[in-house]
Amino acid sequence: MTPLHRSPYLIPLGIMFVLGVALLSGRDRRVDTSGRPVVVYAHPPCPPELMALYRPIWDRFKETHPDIRFEVLHVTGNYEDKIKVMFAGNVAPDVIFMYPAALPAWVDLGALHPLDTLLERHPQVSRTDYFPAMLETFSYEGKCYGLPKDASVAIMQYNVEMFRRCGVPFPSPDWTWKEMVEAAQTLTRDTDGDGRADQWGINPFNWWVFVWQNGGEILDQTKNRCVLKEPQALEALEFWAALRWKYEVTPTPEATADLGNMQLFALGKVGMHFEMYPVVSIFRKQCDFEWDLAHMPTGPSGKASEAVGSALAVTCQSANKEAAFEFVRWMTSPEGMKGLVSVESPSCVRLARSPVFLEGAGPPASKQVAVEAMEYAHLPLQHPRYAEIMDALYPELEKAQRGVLSVKEALNRAVPQVNAILERD
Repeated sequence: MTPLHRSPYLIPLGIMFVLGVALLSGRDRRVDTSGRPVVVYAHPPCPPELMALYRPIWDRFKETHPDIRFEVLHVTGNYEDKIKVMFAGNVAPDVIFMYPAALPAWVDLGALHPLDTLLERHPQVSRTDYFPAMLETFSYEGKCYGLPKDASVAIMQYNVEMFRRCGVPFPSPDWTWKEMVEAAQTLTRDTDGDGRADQWGINPFNWWVFVWQNGGEILDQTKNRCVLKEPQALEALEFWAALRWKYEVTPTPEATADLGNMQLFALGKVGMHFEMYPVVSIFRKQCDFEWDLAHMPTGPSGKASEAVGSALAVTCQSANKEAAFEFVRWMTSPEGMKGLVSVESPSCVRLARSPVFLEGAGPPASKQVAVEAMEYAHLPLQHPRYAEIMDALYPELEKAQRGVLSVKEALNRAVPQVNAILERD
């Protein structure tokens, strides 16, 4: 375990002081003047319109839990670095927000309190309340460290009008890699007659999803060796790279550098985009055409997509873990999440399968796709050195995607770097 005071992520002590002062009113004692346990939740950066959804939810928690003094610390800027600084200064909040990729590093720092015992003895919550894949996503080395707040996997958003205009059948629930490429080829067009495509079939999605759909993995079961050179992974990566350099159905690097994948879809320049469910709140505002959700394509080994979403966790420094867990439990329950169904796919099964979510106003029409996709959610890569591993892989695989290197050559360069990282860990 890495001691907090040695963490390479620490930022200047001046920021730690400012954050510490911000928490002093709730963290210099275990209870307030009325004897109530104090619970401070550190909320990550989010736009004003999303904060407007959260505030009445937090007010409702305060109303229904008068025996808890609940406070929100809205952290702006680099959330994870600032929270780590607070841990180092022993002024950590009681509850933090986290994404899956950060979980192993938090555990490695000894920052989180396992929730298993609290889950077992709390009468108002059960593991069966949540999608199993989401609970597994926020578990590590056999222990649960966070209750999932939203259940999200990467799913497809597609331009219904473009499909219709180009005579392309809408994606079926069991469509294949081959059908995806064929659709993308038909959608990719030179609309202004300058000899270059300016409308593309598909935005590329994460290469590891293709690897899983073909039966491969990034690391072996021991997490001591990178296995991307194994046949299943290699074949999948070759297909992923070919979407750009062979089939030419994805936007050029120049196009994505200017606008980015999401904006290209929102402008009607790309027919298929892949993103977690909360992107709907952006596309509702930016897309002036009809769009909807569809399932991921089926690979040779079946369907797969990355479980993402977010979770709330109780910190090891919390002086009131029971009260902190009550907020985490309530916030991820139907009562806590019902105010967010317009922008998030709930992790609580009962709410996700209810008309409150499925029949909510506004696009997409096929909201049930987000729920059905949980059946093929794949556990994301979990490793304390996740960022280093990806930093070693990305540059070489990007060259393969551009056709500068073959996938084999790219892996021959990248895999030894990953293995060196794993050996060091």
